Amino acid sequence: MVASLLTGQPPLGELAELLRPEPLPDGTDPEERLILCGLSWQRYLDLDKALGDNRPGPRFYYLDGNLEIMTTSNEHERIKKWIGDLLADYFFEAGVEIVPRGQATMRLALKQAGAEPDESWCLGEEKEFPDLVLEITLTSGGVSKLEVYRRFRVPEVWFWRRDAVEIFALLPDGFGYEQVAQSRLLPRLDLALLERCVRIASWREARRAFRAALTGGK
Repeated sequence: MVASLLTGQPPLGELAELLRPEPLPDGTDPEERLILCGLSWQRYLDLDKALGDNRPGPRFYYLDGNLEIMTTSNEHERIKKWIGDLLADYFFEAGVEIVPRGQATMRLALKQAGAEPDESWCLGEEKEFPDLVLEITLTSGGVSKLEVYRRFRVPEVWFWRRDAVEIFALLPDGFGYEQVAQSRLLPRLDLALLERCVRIASWREARRAFRAALTGGK
């Protein structure tokens, strides 16, 4: 994204490649992030509207005047797809009723926060904001996602980071999150199994292995 913004600018064009994020250790491309500071809430809304509600990208996160504009990579999208589909299998087998919210934009004007999560779900019934959100973070940086979601009082935020799931549960007083070893919303979910299956390059084989474990090989 940064590279595309600089393309066509002779004095800066030579810097475009230098500003491109380094590949990840496995050679895959990371996300690209641009942070704009001092942007008003209305300017954020205007920019979002100008780009269109149904755009494939970029994704926006807004917090107290800071706007993170993020584009994703192929590996980012693969992991999002794998986790989303595996959790769908789990919800079905465990009898958990859900209302998928996907990347639906979340906004709170008075609390100056906006987000477009990778995936999100309401558990049990439709709610104003989801119970569980998923963020794929192959690279660090950007606005604090936990602070953004705290303002929406999202009960659990999951990050896929460093080849594993990190789970943060909202504190009872709503003033922050604590990292937990097991989901409080999905206490029976085998996280180690989920992580192993996400690492499988084949979508079909990943789901086959996950389903077999869920059903006990039946």
